[in-house]
Amino acid sequence: MKKILKKILEEIKKEAGVDFKFEVNYPADKSFGHYSTNYALALAKLKKENPQKLAEEVVESLKNKIEFSSQFKVQIVKPGFINFWIKKKTFTKMLESMLKAGAGYGSSKLLAGKKIMVEYAQPNPFKSFHVGHLRNVIIGESLARVLENAGAEIIRTNYQGDVGLHVAKCFWGMKNNKQAQSLKLKTTDEKVNYLTDCYVAGDKAYQESENAQAEIQEFNKSIYAMSGAIKQEWEEKRQWSLDKFKQIFQRVGTEFDRYYFESEMFREGIEKCQEAQEKGVLIEDDNCLIFDGDQYGLNKRVFINKKGLPTYEGKELALAFKEFTDFGELTRVIHVVANEQINFFRITFLVEKLLDEKLFDDKQFHLPYGLVNLKNGKMSSRKGNVILGEEIIERAKKEVLKLLREDKTETIKERKQIAENVAVGAVKYSFLAINPIKDISFDLKESVRMDGRSGPYIMYSYVRAVNLLKRLLAEGHTLKTTGLKEDILCKEGERLVYCLSKFPNLTKEVAQNYQLSLIASYAYSLASIFANFYDKCPVINQQDKDLQQIRIGLVTAFKDTLGRCLDLLGIKRIEKM
Repeated sequence: MKKILKKILEEIKKEAGVDFKFEVNYPADKSFGHYSTNYALALAKLKKENPQKLAEEVVESLKNKIEFSSQFKVQIVKPGFINFWIKKKTFTKMLESMLKAGAGYGSSKLLAGKKIMVEYAQPNPFKSFHVGHLRNVIIGESLARVLENAGAEIIRTNYQGDVGLHVAKCFWGMKNNKQAQSLKLKTTDEKVNYLTDCYVAGDKAYQESENAQAEIQEFNKSIYAMSGAIKQEWEEKRQWSLDKFKQIFQRVGTEFDRYYFESEMFREGIEKCQEAQEKGVLIEDDNCLIFDGDQYGLNKRVFINKKGLPTYEGKELALAFKEFTDFGELTRVIHVVANEQINFFRITFLVEKLLDEKLFDDKQFHLPYGLVNLKNGKMSSRKGNVILGEEIIERAKKEVLKLLREDKTETIKERKQIAENVAVGAVKYSFLAINPIKDISFDLKESVRMDGRSGPYIMYSYVRAVNLLKRLLAEGHTLKTTGLKEDILCKEGERLVYCLSKFPNLTKEVAQNYQLSLIASYAYSLASIFANFYDKCPVINQQDKDLQQIRIGLVTAFKDTLGRCLDLLGIKRIEKM
């Protein structure tokens, strides 16, 4: 309806022969109507006339439009806002439109023809997959789904640091682990825990011993050179980490089209930096190749260090050229990386643009996200007290198992699977409900609540609607998508239709601004409004057949729309809870 209203106002603007921008919004205060526009105020600025008078003229023009007068009521509010209310019979037509759209309701072609790469996750082999990585992968997967819903072709990629000082520290730890020879590591978890212990030991030694520091630097050189037997061991141990990461990705519903590694970018990184030097983008300074950002209001950044090795920045140049050529022409590459790297991307994006403006200009975007803290404070992956991503899910799973109702028809395996799905959904919702740029203080108890702003509450609302429709179907009722009787919706039903009608605009908005928290907030509002409708407008045993039909339609539209919200958040739809 918002789209229809905007279209009618655009027609009036065209008829008047004027050109200006105006908005049609959802008022925060429901007393201001279902929609509100600043049309007259914007026109008044252009014509230098009284906005109240212009608003009256606009309303007169609107009343002459049959499409408008049959569906809306209107009111002018000083100093010239125009507010609109949907007429009662129009709600039924809106519901029929939603039901006809079915599973496609809320999808769009906004980004049709666009090819977008989302680069996310980025855990480093030889180190733990901590809760920060978990937030990263949750944000990245949800964003990819939102963009796909808007018609874009999405390429999911994952850039991982498989070389560097952290790997050398791990190798030092393995060499100095006196129990290594007697260890019989069988499971993936055992192997990864061993690597983590070795890394922690290596990192501690690097900070405390000059001899260990020198030995670790030698390991670093050998790993970069892939000399001798170290290559085989590096490949084996790296695969241990990758196997574990894959398990976690499957657990949270993510699969990648391409894995990129820092080890791939070493030689090409040097070449790209040399090319940048030849073009005057990078300059030599103290035996390094640097970017001097002074003239751009940025700081200096080293791309090739004194040892002739590419830094993270240098390897990023190689990565950028690979990403923009491996999959044909890309519209955009979105990097989901912690907000600590904001300055890093400002500089590397600029250097890449200066190297090849046509390939890179305005095609890269950094979506930053904040830290995840627990009630016991900040975490650090360089210490042994890192909070693992899977540990958060396991803790949530234990809490969910305590809260689930006992069902004697369920097997233990089925009950655990339900708890798994709900726990993953709980963590995802908690992370996505907050604007990505903000730090999170994760509260386990709040995340698994069944009666609050939480993933389990949203999931339960969906399960409730599914089971309600199953019961109605078993009783012989059918869904009617056309010919529903007008003017019989209860106020709670009208409110539900109005909320449902916002979904298509919401998905387009998020596809443009990447504010995934808007979907999480909407899902909660929708579920709350449905709960109110369910309590006050009986669907089961309804004697009035017309009321029964329209309420079945409402439950169906709600179930489909909330299900789409879960899909976009990356939360699995379940039918039992």
